[in-house]
Amino acid sequence: MRSSLYVLLALLCVSPAVAQDATSITHDDLPPSSVLTEELTNFDRIRSDMANWSDVELAAFQATTARSKAACNRIEQTPHEGEEALALARLCAVGLDWDGTYSAARWYTRKTAPPAEAQHLSTGFALLLKADLSLQLIRRALDVLKEMQERVPFSDDTDSIFTYTIYALEVMRPEDAVTASMMRQPALLDAVAGKNSAVSAGRAEAEAWHVLALLHTSGKTDEEAAQKALLLQAITSRTIPLSVADRYAAERGRKQYEWLGQEAPAFAVTHSSYPVVAHRTAATSPDKATLVVIEAVDAADVATLSQAVDSLRTHLAPRTQAKLLLMGNPPKAVKREPNATVIHAEYTNEKLLETFSLQAGPVFLLLDGQQRIAWLGTGTAAWLNPQQQAEALLLSGSSR
Repeated sequence: MRSSLYVLLALLCVSPAVAQDATSITHDDLPPSSVLTEELTNFDRIRSDMANWSDVELAAFQATTARSKAACNRIEQTPHEGEEALALARLCAVGLDWDGTYSAARWYTRKTAPPAEAQHLSTGFALLLKADLSLQLIRRALDVLKEMQERVPFSDDTDSIFTYTIYALEVMRPEDAVTASMMRQPALLDAVAGKNSAVSAGRAEAEAWHVLALLHTSGKTDEEAAQKALLLQAITSRTIPLSVADRYAAERGRKQYEWLGQEAPAFAVTHSSYPVVAHRTAATSPDKATLVVIEAVDAADVATLSQAVDSLRTHLAPRTQAKLLLMGNPPKAVKREPNATVIHAEYTNEKLLETFSLQAGPVFLLLDGQQRIAWLGTGTAAWLNPQQQAEALLLSGSSR
C-alpha cells in the first residue's frame, strides 16, 4: 500500500547496537523482494517526469485529463458519500482539478463521517496533500498533515505521505520541510527503536538521517545536534535485529547525511564535450556554487537532462556553474548537430551512485566554493526548468 500511495502522489558514524550491523550491507546482499521494489521505484521515478513521456503517452494523458476534468465538474454537482466520494476525489485528481480534488477528499475525511464511510483515511489525506501542494497552499497542507497525524495511526501509508510532502518542499520551501519533518519525528524515532512494528525500522532510520540533513542544510546546527543524539539513542535502544533490507536502507541514509559538509571526491573525467574556458587566474574569484547533475549514460532521461542542463547554463547567476556528468563511456563519435541526443556532458567510469549511497539518478550534487558538498539528493529533469529546484539550489549555495 505504501508504494501505491507514493506513486499516486508522484504521478498526479554510528555504531549500531545489534552485532549483525557491524558488517556493511551491499546491494548484492539484498533479497529478491527488495531488488524488485528498487527497480520498480526507479521505473516510477523516470515515469513520473512527463518530460520523459512519448508523444503517444502525452496525447493519452491529455485526453484522459480533459475527460476526467469534465466528469469531475459534472459529477461533483451531486453529493456522494463514502468510497464514491473518495473515487470522485481521485477522478478530479486525474483531471488536475485540484479544487475539486480537495473538496471531495475533504468531505470524505471530515471528522463527522461515519467510520464505515471513511475506511481509507490515509488515501483521503494523501489526496488532500496532493491538492494543497499543487495549489501551493503550503500552510493549509501543513495543517492537513497535523490533522492526519492526530487522526490516523502512524503507519507505512502515513509515513509515505509525510515523505512525499517533505520531498516536495525541501528545496523550494526548506523551512516548511523542516516543520513537516519535526511533526513526524517523534513517531519516526519510535519506529527506529522498534516500538512501532507497522513501520520498517530501517527505512524509518534512513528517513531520520534525512531529517538531520534538512536541519544541516537549513543551518539549524543546535537542533541538528539534539535530533542526532535522539536518533542515536533510538538506534542503541533497539533490541530486535534489522533485516538485511532494513540495514541496507539505514546505512544508505546515514552515509548520504555524512557526506554533507565534506569535500567532494575528485571525479575522474574521461571525456568532456563542454567548451574549453579560459583558466582562472589567481585574482579571479572562484565559483560560489556548482551544481553537478549525475546520471547513467544509458538512462532513459539522459537526452532530456542534457537539453535542460544546457538551457540552465545560458542563464546562470554570476559565479555559479552547472554541468551534466554521465557515468559510462561516451559515444564513439560525439555529435555536434543540434538534434544530437547529448550535446554537452562530462563522462566518468566511476560508480558514483555507490559512492553517494543512492539507488538511482538523476543525482543533484551542490558544491560550495571550497568544493564541499552542500546538498545531495535525487531529482528529475523538471528540477532544471526556470525558477525551479536547480536554480533554488544554486541560489542557496551562492548565498552561503
